[in-house]
Amino acid sequence: MVETTGRAAPGAPAGISARPTEQALEELKASLRKLLATVLERAFGLALEKVETLAQSFDEIAARGGVPLNALLGGVRAGMQGRNPVWGAIKGAFGALSPAVRVAIIVALVLALVLLPVTVVLLLLVLIVAAVWLAVRAASR
Repeated sequence: MVETTGRAAPGAPAGISARPTEQALEELKASLRKLLATVLERAFGLALEKVETLAQSFDEIAARGGVPLNALLGGVRAGMQGRNPVWGAIKGAFGALSPAVRVAIIVALVLALVLLPVTVVLLLLVLIVAAVWLAVRAASR
């Protein structure tokens, strides 16, 4: 039982009274605040380290994953940023290609654009030849 007088409790070390003083309570509060701050700092530090490790492992997977995985990650990243996920997937897949393949794709696209008028003319020519052939065939029967 705690004594209400200012004397020390039986069995208590000398110099400690049974009733804590305001100064002792303030020291206890300050110590608990420091302890809480330290615990939170360590906990957040550990959580941050785990997140960084996870992000690094995702980067390694993306680096080794090839075109399909990079397309998936590019689409997810674009979707999370509020942009078009299809365009993000295309950019992610294109980023995973080797430089030689990138150059080949660019050359093929440029040639397709340059040769598009020629392709249309050739298609019209094939249609005209087919129409003439069908007309001659129909007339010969």
